[in-house]
Amino acid sequence: MKTATLFAVLLLTTLSFAAHASGWQKTASLTTTRGAAGVVEVNGRLYVIGGVDGWRFLNSSEYTVIQGDGTLAPWRKGSVLKEERGFFGVAEHNGFLYAVGGGNGPNGHNLLRSVERAKLLPDGSIGPWKSEPQKLNQPRRCSKVIVIGEFLYAFGGFGGALLDTIERAPIHPDGSLGAWELLPERFTTPRYIHAMAHGEMALYAVGGHAEQGGTGIATTEFATFQPDGKFAKWALSAPLSQGRYGLSALVYDGYLYTFGGLDGATFYNTTERSRIGADGALGPWQTIAPLPAPFADITIIGYRDWVYLIGGTNRDGYYNSVFVSRVADLAEPAAAKSGTKPAAPAPTPSKPVLMPNEGVVKESIDGGTYLYLEIDFGNGASEWLATGKTDVKVGDYVRYSQGIFMENFHSKALQRTFKVIRFVGKVVREEPGR
Repeated sequence: MKTATLFAVLLLTTLSFAAHASGWQKTASLTTTRGAAGVVEVNGRLYVIGGVDGWRFLNSSEYTVIQGDGTLAPWRKGSVLKEERGFFGVAEHNGFLYAVGGGNGPNGHNLLRSVERAKLLPDGSIGPWKSEPQKLNQPRRCSKVIVIGEFLYAFGGFGGALLDTIERAPIHPDGSLGAWELLPERFTTPRYIHAMAHGEMALYAVGGHAEQGGTGIATTEFATFQPDGKFAKWALSAPLSQGRYGLSALVYDGYLYTFGGLDGATFYNTTERSRIGADGALGPWQTIAPLPAPFADITIIGYRDWVYLIGGTNRDGYYNSVFVSRVADLAEPAAAKSGTKPAAPAPTPSKPVLMPNEGVVKESIDGGTYLYLEIDFGNGASEWLATGKTDVKVGDYVRYSQGIFMENFHSKALQRTFKVIRFVGKVVREEPGR
């Protein structure tokens, strides 16, 4: 069985890194602002494809070389996808990249079943992308994609409803895909905007978006690999200390690590790890060194004993920043050691959040995870927002970000269903007409 583990080989002796830097350090930034991109490491190169820049979905790609000290060479532009896509999965197998599912259009409204494939060329660049004839059985936005053996798998996501299903397609010797098949085994719960990682022993699914309430879920589950290359029935394991979605995860040296994410409208800089037991189950989660800033829709990629934090978003905007750290420094930060370089400061968004909407707060309801605001536009028109806790009050004039719309959203806390509501990350008080 072939499993493309994130850390297949560890160095017996580690190389010097950034003059004995402590924790997260900045390295070469992306050429383009990206959140919810597809990212993969192949033969010491990082490939970043598609995503969202805060204003639009992207079809561009870029790649770089990981240098001997763990820092990155300048990013180079790659080939262009056939269609824009974000919140999708990317995987590599035998020199081919696969871009699977995702979404595009206004607020990601268009859900994609399509799959594209590109060949990696001898110089490390990406060849032209081609549409695969075989499409997913279900549209899958925010699905996770992994190669196991000679199959490409897609796990969970959103296809009009949150999905607990898994499907796979055989990879032919020429790189093309066979027909996708839905598998009988399912997650224990629907997983959307979740994280996945895999080691030598098992697959792990972590967190995600709750079916109701718009909050993060804390549950985790795992499925061990079987001798025939398949995996066993999914079983629940130790939950996260905080429910989160839009997070990232990886397996390294007997631990499962999780990074960032958000719960409701609250972004987190949290990093946790859990020791993997002999049976593949997870032990209690331990909070370790935080991210440089609260982030969601980032990608975490491991290479040897380094880990890279790429792009992402938070309430202030979208980022092109890239950070690198030794994994050991996350669990045991080197900041307390003498002669170390301080961790990098929090980055500035390369594209701040746009605030195109405005109005007067007509009603405010504290719903626990969310603050619900009815905004009066004048002339009898209004709309409801769900946002994080803020000090705005009834009568305040506010501006707020574009956000995303949800129809027939049911708030458990309020025991109320909103016909249409806009979820926004940022609301600020301003003077009228400013």
